Amino acid sequence: MKTTLPSARPVISDVELNSSLMFTHRGASPVRVLHVIGESRFGGAAKIILGLGQVARSEGWQVDVLTTDPIFQQAVRQHGFGLVNLDVIRREIRPLWDFGGLLRLVKFLRSEPYHVVHTHTSKGGFVGRLASRLAGVPVIVHTVHGFAFHEGSPVSVRLFYSALERIASRWCNRIVSVSEFHREWAIQLGMCSPRHIVAIPNGIAEAGRNHEVELAELRRQLGARPGELVILSMARLAADKGLEYLIAAAAMLARTERRIRVAIAGDGPARERLEQLATSLGVTDRVIFLGFRDDIGDLLAACDMVVLPSLREGLSISLLEAMAAGKPIVATSIGSQREVASHGEMAWLVRPADAHSLREGILRLAGDPPLMARLATNARAIFESCYTESRMLEAYRQLYVDLLGANCPTETTLAGQRLSEIQAGPTEELSESYAELVGSPQQSKGGGL
Repeated sequence: MKTTLPSARPVISDVELNSSLMFTHRGASPVRVLHVIGESRFGGAAKIILGLGQVARSEGWQVDVLTTDPIFQQAVRQHGFGLVNLDVIRREIRPLWDFGGLLRLVKFLRSEPYHVVHTHTSKGGFVGRLASRLAGVPVIVHTVHGFAFHEGSPVSVRLFYSALERIASRWCNRIVSVSEFHREWAIQLGMCSPRHIVAIPNGIAEAGRNHEVELAELRRQLGARPGELVILSMARLAADKGLEYLIAAAAMLARTERRIRVAIAGDGPARERLEQLATSLGVTDRVIFLGFRDDIGDLLAACDMVVLPSLREGLSISLLEAMAAGKPIVATSIGSQREVASHGEMAWLVRPADAHSLREGILRLAGDPPLMARLATNARAIFESCYTESRMLEAYRQLYVDLLGANCPTETTLAGQRLSEIQAGPTEELSESYAELVGSPQQSKGGGL
């Protein structure tokens, strides 16, 4: 069976892969890169992948993405990358199904050889790295966008997932953490050696703003009345985002003088449960669920404050978007967010999983406009100096180049001038220092601003 997608090369026959594969991309190039993420919903990791695809393409490389999420698939096509629509990685653990998915992915990687496979998410990283190793992929990179546990998880949970990651770390050339906090934590938990993991903090391009959109009208669409404080929270609607605590805080804020409107942008498996919670707490007139939105820049411009109650993050893209927009922020004091705050006074940090602390943080900022303005200005300045997309992408580009130079024959990897300057050698001998590219944040501090 063959079909053709608009503005893409013909789809490869899926007969040999049990009718489960569609594959499209543009052109041909000496270096082939595949990003593996599976069925994970479009979110922060997906945005990073699109940026990585652009920097690889700027080197003349071919970029493909393995995803089964419809929204992410659409974004992949829009960016002109190759789409691998292979259903081999699902979020839930199902040993027999997962084993079959592993075998199909190995078969695909042997039939469509790549120079680089870059895996993402815990499940995608475990299955993708093992399949890549079995298929003989020369360069395997895994980015830890966040562990499958958080700082408040039971010790047994941390030990279990750390053990899995320790095994999977042997199947790749490099692990990338998206914050220094997570790099140090991975080392402390024995997931890998210090030489095997490098921190490349997330970075983003500023969210686009449609200046034809009237902000006053957008606020009215959010249900905000004149004079109300509009709070925006952007997240995948899942248990680890802590949104139930924000909704509970909204119920407490209903008893205060200042009227507050909470807009939650995003979708996910916890949406129905969260909507039911808002109904049971009687805050449906104060909390609005926007679903997936592609106008985050406009929403940020229209809101007065951003609140991020996450229990677990690698390095929150939503946090960086709020910083880039120059917004006052209330966020939980999880490790990666303490790391960002260590650069200077840029957010009001509160205890995670604590609705009362969220309420107090919101009221503290709402009652002090000069403090809100100061935090917003500092957040913008820290974003510009430490968390831009160009800074992150250059660090990843250098990592790719170094690993290709060490693991692929020169004649198959001449995709950029830098590669011809690198002498092949053992991966372990590569330089680990990317500090000049990604910066070195101050020591993370607990609590406070």
